[in-house]
Amino acid sequence: MPDKPVRTWREREAADEPRGVPLDPTLEPVPGVRAFGTMYAPGYLLISGDKAEPEELLRRAGAALGWDVHVESVPGQTESREQLSRAVIFQSPRENRDDEPVPPIDSWRLLQRARLLAIDGRDARSRALDAARSAAPKERARRSRRKDGYVPREDDPLRRVGLDHLLAVDPAGVNPYSKTNPYSKTNPYSKTNPYSKTNPAGLEGYAFPGSGGLEMASYVGPAPTRVLELEDGGRRPVVAIVDTGCGEHEWLPPGRDETSPGPDRMIVRRRVASAAIEGVIGIEDESTNPELHGDLSGPLDGFIDGASGHGTFVAGIVRQVAAEADLVTIRVADSNGTVLESELIRALEELIDWMKEDGDNGIQHVDVLNLSLGYYHETPEDGAFSTRLYEILSELRSMGCAVVCSAGNDATDRPAFPAALWNWGDPDITLPESSELAPHVAIGALNPNLTAVALYSNVGDWVTAFAPGTSVLSTVPQLQGGVQPGSRHDVYGRRRETIDPDDFTGGFAIWSGTSFAAPYVAGLIARELSPVLMGGAAGGVDATAAATDAALKVVVQLDASRIE
Repeated sequence: MPDKPVRTWREREAADEPRGVPLDPTLEPVPGVRAFGTMYAPGYLLISGDKAEPEELLRRAGAALGWDVHVESVPGQTESREQLSRAVIFQSPRENRDDEPVPPIDSWRLLQRARLLAIDGRDARSRALDAARSAAPKERARRSRRKDGYVPREDDPLRRVGLDHLLAVDPAGVNPYSKTNPYSKTNPYSKTNPYSKTNPAGLEGYAFPGSGGLEMASYVGPAPTRVLELEDGGRRPVVAIVDTGCGEHEWLPPGRDETSPGPDRMIVRRRVASAAIEGVIGIEDESTNPELHGDLSGPLDGFIDGASGHGTFVAGIVRQVAAEADLVTIRVADSNGTVLESELIRALEELIDWMKEDGDNGIQHVDVLNLSLGYYHETPEDGAFSTRLYEILSELRSMGCAVVCSAGNDATDRPAFPAALWNWGDPDITLPESSELAPHVAIGALNPNLTAVALYSNVGDWVTAFAPGTSVLSTVPQLQGGVQPGSRHDVYGRRRETIDPDDFTGGFAIWSGTSFAAPYVAGLIARELSPVLMGGAAGGVDATAAATDAALKVVVQLDASRIE
């Protein structure tokens, strides 16, 4: 038992601070740009690719507010793809003008001011080109909504400039501040003790143990077992899980030798060495690992943080569905379940570099990527937001890796990203698709009876399918929180007490969320790939597409929620 917390009080307080701020859609309106709520980092903007023109335009826009920008590269990148830069904003008032008091730094305000400059700077030729483009039916429909405001062109210097959004992993009902749409609420700790509460109705119900909320469980069945033979020249399918990491569990052993066959082979590869930088892909510091330390932020109250154990739970679902698969787990999210878009982008690019470094012997293939996290974009229309994340996922898909995303738990049909980063039919959110890309699917959650979509689950045309995701049983790290059993009475030399509500040392729990529907589908895809790849056949886009089609057929047969 440590005599001191694993983090200092300064580190805990900093970890408890929201990593993003909510966007005010009414601030700095721009004609043609209709904004919606999101969470973002306020101190800088992201620039993908050439930074000279955007930097000049942003500096001009910031001068009116008493701000200036300094552009720096996001660390840990390679020269093989477009550079990702940060336009860091700082206050820089001038003596020769009345710009005091200088307003607080806000990257959204700066981006909108720059868009206004882009509108004002158009010459007659540019307006004529815009008018010609509007002749196409699709462009005319879009123009009628945006009128004569900001419509980004292909050569627009702001087309590759955007906010650094805050993404969150999404078990139902536990995100304390990371999503603004549509029902922001505090983490639901406060309830009567120990039993007397009314039957919870609506979305709140899924946050309570017994109604789908996180609850320890006893598992009495056998562990997942590998039964297929690995043929000469064959390999196991690989599922990459980009999440909060993966804790220790008997179902998820690292193995003694990752290259040896049979039971000694690694099942879960943790702390993957980056090919781009010295260190591992994602977060490396073990003192901040939410799969190892349950309570890392806020007061020293012993409460397990909302996302601690999330990655282990996801890994356990894939393991149950696809016992033959190997797993690669990458930690990007903190114990509150949050990760900045730039951090996710960097981790995925490092994963691609790792895959390219040595993919011939089967160790560094990735066939399925599971992303149980998401955010909402403030201006999702095509051309008005950076497509960097889509381009990275497309690069992975071109390498034969299916992308499986959770749809989100906000009971809305508003598209969530990256789940909606595919061409699902909205005329204003158009992203190119190709038969040369492996599938990208967005997965919502069903209730345990499989006859209804969970009330918390996001829905809409952008959701590909719905899978079991509520009151799911899976693996958790052996965390123990500060809550104690309600009663204890020892007799006959035996310890006797009621259930400790946050003692997860048994290694299993029940939890709910689209976070857990996505890995069910990712596991199904890997299961369909297992006999193909292990038999020695080549993987790639066609094999993954066929496996995804077969997996979705299984899910559709399970889903009895559709009303005839």
